Amino acid sequence: MNRREYIHQSTLFLGYTLVSGSVMSLLASCEQKANLPWTPTFFTKAEASTLSAITDTICPATKTPGANEIGVPQFIDLLTKNLLGEKEQSFFKKGIEEINTDANKQFGKNFELCDNTQKEQILIALDKSSAPTGMTMWGKPMEENPAPLSFYRKIKNLTLMAYFTSEKIGKNYLAYDPNPGKFEACKPYKNEPNWTES
Repeated sequence: MNRREYIHQSTLFLGYTLVSGSVMSLLASCEQKANLPWTPTFFTKAEASTLSAITDTICPATKTPGANEIGVPQFIDLLTKNLLGEKEQSFFKKGIEEINTDANKQFGKNFELCDNTQKEQILIALDKSSAPTGMTMWGKPMEENPAPLSFYRKIKNLTLMAYFTSEKIGKNYLAYDPNPGKFEACKPYKNEPNWTES
């Protein structure tokens, strides 16, 4: 699947972003700061470093900016702090810890210290072992008893959702038009054409 196809699988987390304007405004405001060191609001600095390495591996810079250039790790950090409950917050912290444990078992170092090939190897294995994202509508599963999403699947969905809904990507790389056509509110009725004429 390419990046565009993953937009359709990220609806579950899109619902989170609709709850808080401050979370969405982060993507517009932090793109200039994304390449600078940042102070996490929820994760520890070590966890945030791993999170940044994960998002950068999922969505690296190519001809378009990477996730870290857009500020995706900061977005996930703020979202986790402000919109997720304690159970989900603990789930994310545990997931980051498990990825580092896996990296240390395979390569003797934390995930962010691995080279790109090693990082990709770890994430590809997690992708293959994770249940696919089920069909959802407005954040609600459309199937009975869907398989729970793994940490990797949730982080991947969040990364891609945040990336594709960012102002910079929407305006500069996608066919984004927040208000298609010309909007004329309260247009006087007398200016309407006479549709009865032939």
